[in-house]
Amino acid sequence: MTAKPARPDVRAHVLRAALQAIEEVGPERLRVRDIAERAGMSSGHVMYYFGRRDRLLVSTLLLSEDELAERCAAELAAVADPREAVRRLVELYLPGGAGDVRWRLWAQVVAQPPRDEETLTRIASFTGTWVRELAALAVRGAGEGMFRPLDDPEDFAGRICRIMDSLAGDVLLGLPGRDAGWAHEQAMRAISRELLP
Repeated sequence: MTAKPARPDVRAHVLRAALQAIEEVGPERLRVRDIAERAGMSSGHVMYYFGRRDRLLVSTLLLSEDELAERCAAELAAVADPREAVRRLVELYLPGGAGDVRWRLWAQVVAQPPRDEETLTRIASFTGTWVRELAALAVRGAGEGMFRPLDDPEDFAGRICRIMDSLAGDVLLGLPGRDAGWAHEQAMRAISRELLP
């Protein structure tokens, strides 16, 4: 059993336990008891903080996305070549395989979307962050003469993110021949058609 954290950290502790449980049993089979066991708490105590299972899944997804956004910003800032930075962004965005926990969480949240405006706004902000990162890389690469200048970099980046969402769906479904490598290749092909001179 894990030691119980101080009160202000309980929600974060439960979300970390939820991520661990989701990795082990999957979001579809996740029970509150699975999270409670990993958090060293009772199921009732876990539900006290989140109220419903779907709210717990959304909160776990938001934590996962927050952490990934921080990691993405740090990694991309360290890559000097805009072409390599775009490749890395695509790798971070797309699922690593059919069992990718983050993307499976997204699938669960899409299947049972939250109804409160605050949560929907936070979810939309993640999409906006990816679009802005890719648009900034497109502008940077054009400034360095590596990419074709675009009239509307954010429109380009938004379209590419929607393409990657579709590719991710094929990977999650486990369609024959459509694995993570295939998705990455397709995304880079779509990007290259628009960016390369």
